Amino acid sequence: MERILVLLVFVVTVTAFRPNPRFPKEETEQNQIKKVSCGAHEDRRNEILSKSKCGEPKDVFVELKPQSSYMQVVPSAVWVKRCVGLCDHGPEGSRCVGTNKTIEHIPVRISNLKTLKETCATYPVEVHHSCGCGCAVPTRECSSPRVFNPRKCNCQCPNMKERRSCLKQRNPAMRWNPSKCVCERRRR
Repeated sequence: MERILVLLVFVVTVTAFRPNPRFPKEETEQNQIKKVSCGAHEDRRNEILSKSKCGEPKDVFVELKPQSSYMQVVPSAVWVKRCVGLCDHGPEGSRCVGTNKTIEHIPVRISNLKTLKETCATYPVEVHHSCGCGCAVPTRECSSPRVFNPRKCNCQCPNMKERRSCLKQRNPAMRWNPSKCVCERRRR
């Protein structure tokens, strides 16, 4: 009896996961990668790459977020110049960042949805005037004891010798904790 029940459950499970011919899986042409010869679209690929590189600031739609959930900012988004694009050179983790930035104060109307009162104010928005490839994580954003490594554009533990000795032990009861920069016992 148990064997029949197990067999029945197995058959039902297999049938449930079988594709139904009446409801085919949707596949759109835009999501399919098609293989072509590398020389066929070289000019177009180079054009796309040159447009995608980090260079001059481009118009980007930036959302103006209210300070609380019951506030509404009008306009809720604006076009501003920002640095976007690919950085093929530089350390891993480098991004297209603003090298010359200013703060522009956008006039907005703020509605308090609780009190139904409106006020006028200015909303500070960062505007980029020139771009370059650099690290996106500033030094001050590394939580202690981690420090910023400009060669790798990320936060790292300063005690790399301790990390190497911890990993060399290959002790399954111990592990390296990258946020605390210590070798510690694994939790069970």
